Amino acid sequence: MKNKKKFVIFAHSGTYDKLYQIVTLAITAASMGRETYIFLFFWALRRFVNEEFDLKRLSSEFGSEGERLAKRMQEINPISLKEILQEVRSMGNLKIYACTAAVKIMELEESLVKSKVDDILGLPALLEIADGAETQLFI
Repeated sequence: MKNKKKFVIFAHSGTYDKLYQIVTLAITAASMGRETYIFLFFWALRRFVNEEFDLKRLSSEFGSEGERLAKRMQEINPISLKEILQEVRSMGNLKIYACTAAVKIMELEESLVKSKVDDILGLPALLEIADGAETQLFI
Protein backbone atom coordinates (compact mmCIF):
# COMPACT_ATOMS: atom_id res chain seq x y z
CA MET A 1 0.00 0.00 0.00
CA LYS A 2 1.38 3.36 -1.04
CA ASN A 3 1.91 5.90 1.75
CA LYS A 4 -0.29 8.97 1.62
CA LYS A 5 1.42 12.22 0.68
CA LYS A 6 1.85 14.53 3.67
CA PHE A 7 0.95 18.22 3.57
CA VAL A 8 2.06 20.35 6.54
CA ILE A 9 1.30 23.98 7.35
CA PHE A 10 3.19 25.80 10.10
CA ALA A 11 0.55 28.46 10.90
CA HIS A 12 1.82 31.61 12.59
CA SER A 13 -0.15 34.63 11.36
CA GLY A 14 -3.60 35.55 12.61
CA THR A 15 -4.74 38.01 9.95
CA TYR A 16 -7.82 36.95 8.00
CA ASP A 17 -6.03 36.70 4.66
CA LYS A 18 -3.44 34.32 6.12
CA LEU A 19 -6.05 32.28 8.03
CA TYR A 20 -8.09 32.05 4.83
CA GLN A 21 -5.03 30.71 3.01
CA ILE A 22 -4.18 28.26 5.83
CA VAL A 23 -7.71 26.85 5.97
CA THR A 24 -8.32 26.71 2.22
CA LEU A 25 -4.98 25.04 1.49
CA ALA A 26 -5.48 22.53 4.31
CA ILE A 27 -9.01 21.58 3.34
CA THR A 28 -8.05 21.29 -0.32
CA ALA A 29 -5.09 19.03 0.46
CA ALA A 30 -7.17 16.89 2.85
CA SER A 31 -10.00 16.66 0.31
CA MET A 32 -7.47 15.42 -2.25
CA GLY A 33 -6.56 12.58 0.10
CA ARG A 34 -3.37 14.07 1.51
CA GLU A 35 -2.45 13.41 5.14
CA THR A 36 -2.78 17.05 6.24
CA TYR A 37 -1.51 18.79 9.36
CA ILE A 38 -1.85 22.33 10.66
CA PHE A 39 0.65 23.26 13.39
CA LEU A 40 -0.54 26.32 15.29
CA PHE A 41 1.73 29.01 16.73
CA PHE A 42 1.19 32.52 18.14
CA TRP A 43 -1.63 34.55 16.52
CA ALA A 44 -2.93 31.71 14.35
CA LEU A 45 -3.20 29.60 17.51
CA ARG A 46 -5.13 32.32 19.31
CA ARG A 47 -7.55 32.78 16.41
CA PHE A 48 -8.15 29.01 16.02
CA VAL A 49 -8.70 28.50 19.75
CA ASN A 50 -11.10 31.45 19.97
CA GLU A 51 -12.76 30.35 16.69
CA GLU A 52 -12.16 33.78 15.17
CA PHE A 53 -11.95 32.54 11.60
CA ASP A 54 -14.28 34.98 9.96
CA LEU A 55 -13.20 38.34 11.34
CA LYS A 56 -12.01 40.43 8.44
CA ARG A 57 -8.72 41.58 9.92
CA LEU A 58 -6.42 41.71 6.89
CA SER A 59 -2.71 42.39 6.84
CA SER A 60 -1.86 46.10 7.02
CA GLU A 61 -0.05 45.71 3.69
CA PHE A 62 -3.47 45.85 1.97
CA GLY A 63 -4.00 49.42 3.17
CA SER A 64 -7.18 51.09 1.96
CA GLU A 65 -7.82 48.26 -0.47
CA GLY A 66 -8.27 45.82 2.44
CA GLU A 67 -11.96 46.47 2.96
CA ARG A 68 -12.75 45.89 -0.73
CA LEU A 69 -10.64 42.74 -0.76
CA ALA A 70 -12.33 41.37 2.38
CA LYS A 71 -15.75 41.95 0.80
CA ARG A 72 -14.67 40.23 -2.41
CA MET A 73 -13.30 37.20 -0.48
CA GLN A 74 -16.66 36.91 1.30
CA GLU A 75 -18.54 37.06 -2.03
CA ILE A 76 -16.37 34.33 -3.56
CA ASN A 77 -16.54 32.02 -0.54
CA PRO A 78 -19.53 32.91 1.65
CA ILE A 79 -19.34 29.70 3.69
CA SER A 80 -17.76 30.10 7.10
CA LEU A 81 -14.15 28.94 7.30
CA LYS A 82 -15.04 27.35 10.64
CA GLU A 83 -17.83 25.29 9.07
CA ILE A 84 -15.68 24.13 6.17
CA LEU A 85 -12.84 23.22 8.51
CA GLN A 86 -15.12 21.18 10.79
CA GLU A 87 -16.60 19.31 7.84
CA VAL A 88 -13.23 18.40 6.37
CA ARG A 89 -11.79 17.43 9.79
CA SER A 90 -14.60 14.91 10.13
CA MET A 91 -13.09 13.07 7.12
CA GLY A 92 -10.17 12.09 9.37
CA ASN A 93 -7.08 13.08 7.37
CA LEU A 94 -6.77 16.66 8.66
CA LYS A 95 -5.17 17.04 12.08
CA ILE A 96 -4.59 20.28 13.96
CA TYR A 97 -1.92 20.55 16.65
CA ALA A 98 -0.96 23.40 18.97
CA CYS A 99 2.64 24.07 19.97
CA THR A 100 3.19 23.64 23.72
CA ALA A 101 5.38 26.75 24.04
CA ALA A 102 3.01 28.89 21.98
CA VAL A 103 0.08 27.95 24.26
CA LYS A 104 2.11 29.23 27.22
CA ILE A 105 3.45 32.33 25.44
CA MET A 106 -0.03 33.35 24.27
CA GLU A 107 -1.37 32.73 27.81
CA LEU A 108 -4.11 30.40 26.60
CA GLU A 109 -5.99 28.04 28.88
CA GLU A 110 -4.67 24.54 28.14
CA SER A 111 -8.08 22.87 28.58
CA LEU A 112 -9.66 25.29 26.08
CA VAL A 113 -6.87 24.69 23.57
CA LYS A 114 -7.22 20.90 23.94
CA SER A 115 -10.94 21.20 23.21
CA LYS A 116 -10.20 22.87 19.85
CA VAL A 117 -7.22 20.87 18.52
CA ASP A 118 -6.22 17.23 18.21
CA ASP A 119 -3.40 17.67 20.73
CA ILE A 120 -0.82 20.03 22.17
CA LEU A 121 2.69 18.93 21.20
CA GLY A 122 6.26 20.14 21.60
CA LEU A 123 8.47 21.06 18.67
CA PRO A 124 10.26 17.68 18.55
CA ALA A 125 6.93 15.87 18.08
CA LEU A 126 5.74 18.39 15.47
CA LEU A 127 8.97 18.07 13.51
CA GLU A 128 8.74 14.29 13.69
CA ILE A 129 5.23 14.44 12.18
CA ALA A 130 6.44 16.85 9.49
CA ASP A 131 9.40 14.62 8.59
CA GLY A 132 9.14 13.43 5.02
CA ALA A 133 6.24 15.69 4.12
CA GLU A 134 6.00 16.38 0.42
CA THR A 135 4.83 19.93 1.16
CA GLN A 136 5.72 22.14 4.15
CA LEU A 137 4.48 25.72 4.27
CA PHE A 138 5.07 28.51 6.77
CA ILE A 139 2.18 31.00 6.80
